[in-house]
Amino acid sequence: MLLASQNPRNEAKTVVLRTCNTVLLAALVVALAGCGGSARHTASTVAATATAPATTAPATAAPADPGKVLVDSFAAAARKGDARALWAMLSTESRSRLGPDFSRFSQKAAHGFYRDLGAFTSFRTIVSERITLEFGVVAIDGIRNGKRAVYAIPLRLQGEQWKVESGGPVVVRPIGPAPGSKGQVVAQVAGAVEGPGGTGTAVMYLDGATLNPEVRGTASNSTLFANFDQALDPGRHTVVLFANDGREAAATAWAFTAAKR
Repeated sequence: MLLASQNPRNEAKTVVLRTCNTVLLAALVVALAGCGGSARHTASTVAATATAPATTAPATAAPADPGKVLVDSFAAAARKGDARALWAMLSTESRSRLGPDFSRFSQKAAHGFYRDLGAFTSFRTIVSERITLEFGVVAIDGIRNGKRAVYAIPLRLQGEQWKVESGGPVVVRPIGPAPGSKGQVVAQVAGAVEGPGGTGTAVMYLDGATLNPEVRGTASNSTLFANFDQALDPGRHTVVLFANDGREAAATAWAFTAAKR
């Protein structure tokens, strides 16, 4: 687990590329060690914020994984259709975009959370990690509407609390393998990042472990892809992609099946 006093991703190698004097939105990230585990299928944890101990009473320990706690609560509120609870867990920037007031949020944007996240009847956390000083990501894998599904949520640290980030100008999307596909042999995964253009970080995970992707494109439209010396093992695999562009962030997740090696 990363502590708040440590640099986020202190075990990761981050490289910001520049092309034609333009900062290319990208980061090449190697597998982590010491942030909740480095083995595949092991989720890292979003950093807890350190709180000074009280002088008159014992300090209350911060949760070991506050990002997971937040997303668990957010999913429970979505399942109940509790728009007020969802609103309280959104970042200030997300409220402005999805509202800008609670009334409008409850009438429209909240229903998207009911449909997408609230439909999970059970799930487990496959990624929970602090990426930058301001942003983190949590991804889950579970049962939604009777079928296996994955879902990723970017988080923003506001003061000493993590908040759910949504509705920003950064767009991340899968390229391949396509979500839900069943390919014969899979030796590459790829995703795209689109944004206003500027300094940023992109991180890709396969089955909960960080990849070291290559990056192509421009500051506002980049493609990340990872090639494997050996094709992936047969079976179901998950991909999580997070990216931020300045003070905006987004994340997505998808799953696919490799039929044979």
